[in-house]
Amino acid sequence: MKITIIVEDGAVYKDGVSYSNLDLSSTPANIHAVQFNNTTNAGWIEFKDNEDGTKPQNESLTSLPDWAITALTKWDTAKAAEEAAILAAQVKPQPTTTGTQTA
Repeated sequence: MKITIIVEDGAVYKDGVSYSNLDLSSTPANIHAVQFNNTTNAGWIEFKDNEDGTKPQNESLTSLPDWAITALTKWDTAKAAEEAAILAAQVKPQPTTTGTQTA
């Protein structure tokens, strides 16, 4: 599974499926993005520029930090809500009838 988290957009991508405007407020303020491949357990954190304008080096990862796992949970919640909405739209009410019933 390939994961991308772009904090500023509140966006989480999981195998190319994205949800945005997610609440990623638990992410540290200096994080710009995360790229991670769950199959190889390899990835990196991209940091925001420092106050002096310098760009910190990316940090390699072999597992996701807790705040990134929280972001994935937000993705899971958004996906479940979308699937529930699709399912609800497909359910059609039973027709009602009027009149009498004979045996």
